[in-house]
Amino acid sequence: MKVVDSCWSPCIWTNNINTACKAIAFYTVSASIVLITLIAYQMNGGDSTQLYNPLFEADVRGSMQYVGGFLIYYFTCLIIFAIMMIHGLRRGVRGWLLPWLVAWFIVCLFQLVFGLWLIGGYYIYLQLVYSTLINWIWMGYNIYCWLVVLSMYKVLEELQSPNIELLWP
Repeated sequence: MKVVDSCWSPCIWTNNINTACKAIAFYTVSASIVLITLIAYQMNGGDSTQLYNPLFEADVRGSMQYVGGFLIYYFTCLIIFAIMMIHGLRRGVRGWLLPWLVAWFIVCLFQLVFGLWLIGGYYIYLQLVYSTLINWIWMGYNIYCWLVVLSMYKVLEELQSPNIELLWP
């Protein structure tokens, strides 16, 4: 059973969730490339002094190299999973959508926990409430994208399920 029938978001307008999933894959690749570029810039000594930056408390010579390397690896995997999702949509195989669904769910969980960490750790700075609100609005959009791809997964599940009729005399 589908969760959504069409995709009506600020960035993607379509009645067909297959087309929406392809647009979401493009969104995943483009956002991952932007975030990889930002992380690489910060790992090379760039500005990471904003409180709302996930790498804010990381040491440039120490922990930022490890955490940044992991994040670059993760976003590279997201790019690969988005390409796999496109392949699965073209072939009509729902298994190719699963890696993206799991990885994107982890992204949404990270956004939730990061927002809670900002509120809990830096509650004295009122500007972080606004940053957390923006982060959670973005998380809501990412959850909606996840629901669209989950709906396509459910459609493919119905198409791939065998219709067995028992012919009993």
